[in-house]
Amino acid sequence: MTLFRRLGLFLEVIGLRAPRARVVREAQMARFRLRHAAFRRLLEANDGFLRGMSDLDEKLVGAGECDPTYAREASLRMLADVREMIASLNEIAANRHAALWPRFEAVHTALVGIVEPSRGETAGELVLDFPALGYREVDRVGAKMANLAEIRNHVGLPTPDGFALTAHAYQRFVEAAGLAPRLDALTGQLASRADEERASARFVEGVRAGTVPAEIRQAILAAYDRLAGREGRPCPVAVRSSALGEDGRFSFAGQYETVLNVGREGLVEAWRQVVGSLYSRAAIHYRRMQGLPAAQGAMPVGFVTMVPAIAAGIVFSRDPARIDRGQVIVQVAPGLGVGVADGSVIPQTIEVTPGDSGTTIRPLGAAPQELAGPGYPDEVTEDLENALASQRSLLTDEEAERLALWSRKLEAHFGGPQDVEWAMDGKRRLFVLQSRPLELAHYTTQERPPVAGATLLLGAGEVVCPGVGSGVAVHVDEDGDFGAFPEGGVLVVRRPSPKFVRLMGKAVAIVADTGSTTGHMASLAREFRIPTLLGTRIGTKALPAGQMVTVDALGGYVYAGAVDVPLAGTGPAEQARGKLDVRTRWLLRRAAECIVPLRLTDPHAPEFRAEDCATLHDLTRYVHERSYEEMFRLGESLDDMRSAAYYLDVFLPIDLYIIDLGGGVSAGARGNRIKPNQISSAPLAALLKGMLHPKIPRWGARPLDLGGFASVVLEHALSSPEQERTFRDPSYALISDRYLNYTARVGYHFSIVDAYCGDTTNKNYIHLLFRGGAADSVRRGRRARAIAGILKEWGFSVEVAGDSTNGRIHKMPRDEAARFLEHIGRLLQFMRQMDVAMTSEGAVEQVKNAFLKEDYALAGLGSRLPSR
Repeated sequence: MTLFRRLGLFLEVIGLRAPRARVVREAQMARFRLRHAAFRRLLEANDGFLRGMSDLDEKLVGAGECDPTYAREASLRMLADVREMIASLNEIAANRHAALWPRFEAVHTALVGIVEPSRGETAGELVLDFPALGYREVDRVGAKMANLAEIRNHVGLPTPDGFALTAHAYQRFVEAAGLAPRLDALTGQLASRADEERASARFVEGVRAGTVPAEIRQAILAAYDRLAGREGRPCPVAVRSSALGEDGRFSFAGQYETVLNVGREGLVEAWRQVVGSLYSRAAIHYRRMQGLPAAQGAMPVGFVTMVPAIAAGIVFSRDPARIDRGQVIVQVAPGLGVGVADGSVIPQTIEVTPGDSGTTIRPLGAAPQELAGPGYPDEVTEDLENALASQRSLLTDEEAERLALWSRKLEAHFGGPQDVEWAMDGKRRLFVLQSRPLELAHYTTQERPPVAGATLLLGAGEVVCPGVGSGVAVHVDEDGDFGAFPEGGVLVVRRPSPKFVRLMGKAVAIVADTGSTTGHMASLAREFRIPTLLGTRIGTKALPAGQMVTVDALGGYVYAGAVDVPLAGTGPAEQARGKLDVRTRWLLRRAAECIVPLRLTDPHAPEFRAEDCATLHDLTRYVHERSYEEMFRLGESLDDMRSAAYYLDVFLPIDLYIIDLGGGVSAGARGNRIKPNQISSAPLAALLKGMLHPKIPRWGARPLDLGGFASVVLEHALSSPEQERTFRDPSYALISDRYLNYTARVGYHFSIVDAYCGDTTNKNYIHLLFRGGAADSVRRGRRARAIAGILKEWGFSVEVAGDSTNGRIHKMPRDEAARFLEHIGRLLQFMRQMDVAMTSEGAVEQVKNAFLKEDYALAGLGSRLPSR
């Protein structure tokens, strides 16, 4: 050993140098930050999966539009989310959950085998002419061109002729041009606009520089010559994107190129230009905003005969803002109509109202007064009125009515409201240029008054599964007696839980105070087709246990007694839904079998294991549960981190040190001492607000009697606190802007609060552990049960073991999570010394009630709690 190393060791021994400790602290801080970052990624992915599964559920029950590409894209997104969740959990837990990977791969293989087209389906032709196309070719030519050919060949409406270069042609070009490495760059992390621009520029540059194979050039020119032969003359064409995934679940409106008036000599370069737009900056950013992979799909391209339009526009088969009015909206402008789509011109807007007694047609602003409704733009400015006046003759009433009827015919064929692009040539012939799903602002079919004469108990809530059910209201706790639930009862709960799946074979309807359409229970309710209202806020208070009620999960009401709720004529939204084509229905159902079923409902059951996960839902349930447990113990693994932390300068019976993982302390903090007002972590700020409540003594309530004092002395003697590291260890709070892990050791008391408090309800949770105490085990156990009673009143799921209380609540809005954390801050202070006051079993209920009534001084109990 060298002299310097010996000197360094001597300085460490006498306490004048601690380089190893500093290295250990820095390494530990780095680990904590990595684990926190992985946890946030896990929560993001879990939220994405739940939203995807909720959307799939809606498609399965017939709500909303979709096509065969939707099943593939949705499945691949959910697979990516679950993969991220498993990877993040293993990063947090040092790979202790590696057993999840074989189960994930099994589900992945099964699901991809269902939704990915086989090699035989996509191999073959480079080009397909419109007369040979239909909707079944959507995976080869994209939804836009498949839809247009379907309208021409199977709906029977006039469209321009044309042909489409297939996804196979795109893949051949990618291979020949050596674009694979540039596509690989798109699968990496695109953290900023600058990353998007660099990745886009590389791809577009490669497309421009790449050589188009001779077979593709020949296929384009040969197809054009066939088209000119069918038209009887050479004709200019529009070269249009028809990317896989476009005009399906996501519109990609305006994200890809269209090149107009292209002659034979410019076809190949126009095709190359449209292909390059697949990864334009705008398209990449759009995917990121929609939560889609940056590298996605392929670019089939359509070549469509140009219509020499004197007028063109768009038809909405339903008014997207007011679907309950039943109107078709027709928009028209002179010329090609490009300005209508991009918003650069003011079109004439015409309302067409089909009816049994005839069709009503009116230009915008010319409505009779009695037809005007609140919030509808019946009044226009003088400038707009003058602009519209010059366009009054663009469409006759008969032409507007014909377009409206076409839009409804397309709506019926494609199974949902449609956004239809059209054009009219110089001979006043109308053509459909495009039809895609219409994004509606909302469905108003459920906005109807309550049943006349019925007693309304509840008029709020989110319909997650439509229907009607009548039965006796049965209040059930997540940890209650499920065996006592009667056949045909209405399940009334505070908070949704997958555990309630055990009752879904008996329940005729479900009502919950909280929850949303993207939760586990909502998915299960849709799977079992049980009429369900979630997020009612007051359902458990408004529906008395034992009362006969009727749940109207169409109108969003609950009535007293058995009420005959009309099911017929549920409104335009129901009528607007058409039938899915056979292939789409098959794909959705088969994919759902690998995604939706949930078998792992009870975390305490023996089968709640990684090896028993059979679906993506199982995997997410398992990962989410285990992630809570891993993060909950985060603070217990801390060494002495005081020198690397902020000290909270506040009058409390703890030495609280703050470790900021990112955004938890205001940027203006100076030095290592901070005040509460410098905390920017939402959960810690709420907890401290409760701990500093002015009605609670900072050292906790101390109703100490002689027996309690003797119990403390005896416990102190038996436990030998002098053998402990210290009688008052430092307490730590690991925080970020939305996360908190608070670990406190004060004397004989130990508590952990682990919480996430952000803007997304599905991510928020609170986990509390409180154990220990200075009194004997009997009194500590009574206090544990008093704490449990308080938590249950708030809707927590609670377990009590000896003197330990373990409670958790999840999926609540940010404000509610903050309010609970404030209450917990009060609870921690109030209950610190309360174990010594638990002189009888009666004290459990009395202390609980005193706290809930905010009688923190126990004034209502007199000078002391009752004795045995």
